[in-house]
Amino acid sequence: MSYELNVEEAISRDDLAFIDVRSPGEFSQASIPGAINIPLFDDEQRRQLGLIYHAEGEGQARRAALGMVSPGLSDLVDRVAAAAGPKVPLLYCWRGGLRSLSVCQILNLSGVPAFRLKGGYRAFRRYVHQKLENYPLKSKMLVLHGLTGVGKTEVILKLARRGLPAVDLEGLARHRGSVFGSVGLKPQRSQKDFDALLLKELDRFNGAPFIAVEGEGSRIGNIHLPPFLVQAMEEGRQILLTAPLKERIRRIVEEYLPIEPSSADLEQIRQTIMSLQRRLGKEQTQKLLLYLEQKDFAAAAETLCTEYYDRLYRDARKESDSYERIIDTADMERAVEQVAGMLLDAVAPAATGD
Repeated sequence: MSYELNVEEAISRDDLAFIDVRSPGEFSQASIPGAINIPLFDDEQRRQLGLIYHAEGEGQARRAALGMVSPGLSDLVDRVAAAAGPKVPLLYCWRGGLRSLSVCQILNLSGVPAFRLKGGYRAFRRYVHQKLENYPLKSKMLVLHGLTGVGKTEVILKLARRGLPAVDLEGLARHRGSVFGSVGLKPQRSQKDFDALLLKELDRFNGAPFIAVEGEGSRIGNIHLPPFLVQAMEEGRQILLTAPLKERIRRIVEEYLPIEPSSADLEQIRQTIMSLQRRLGKEQTQKLLLYLEQKDFAAAAETLCTEYYDRLYRDARKESDSYERIIDTADMERAVEQVAGMLLDAVAPAATGD
């Protein structure tokens, strides 16, 4: 029996549980989507082994590694088996080397059938990069535009929950694409993780008549979108979402500031406001800082909309007649129904207003 699978074989199967045996530090930088981290060595052990390798050679490093892992081998087998559940563990390390080989052999010797990924994470990353470099996109993009707070992301998420072809690019990037885009979120994903997640989403929907996305530039925070996707968005069907200012303010406050925002979130907002002083002017900046101190988040959101976001958007937006359709999201469910209907159209209708 061969215990190795290449990347294409592995991702084509649904009976595998991807187990990343690299250190937590390596895993946090980039990983295969859905993988579970069960490290053979922790970060400090990996550092120590590196020092031994460079000072005393490979043989001594291997013996030291054996001493580190031996006491916990039984527990390691149990953890992998429990994490995999009814699926077969597929183990990988950085380049399909000794770490994944050792764990794979131990599991099979222990009666737990397991595979290892040929070439490791490095092979997976190469596969993703090559696929995105020459991606055969068969669907057209349905691109949602609109001012901050009109609910573009909410529409995308509601479509996705129905199983419709919609991709939340900002969710994949873990950044809202604006100057306040990281407030209240976990650290932004790495480019490698974003690329892997994007490829997975595109492969899910490629071939559908249309895929809904939010209008973006070539970047979301620090993440770069692949050129083919940027071009497809520019050439896609352009939809403008609108909503009354009062409704936009409510949505902005709900999204960016929960009922009890943390002091870290408030400080991040304060620092961001300070960074906008050159554009807003000292008077508006001080007004925003006072609203923040008083926790008058609605007033802060309204000022940011009228004095910053809306002006910025007007400078960059298309002419209104370049949109195929204008949809009011004050009634969100009705708006979602309208966009859903457009997604399922095999042929784009003539431009209309709504």
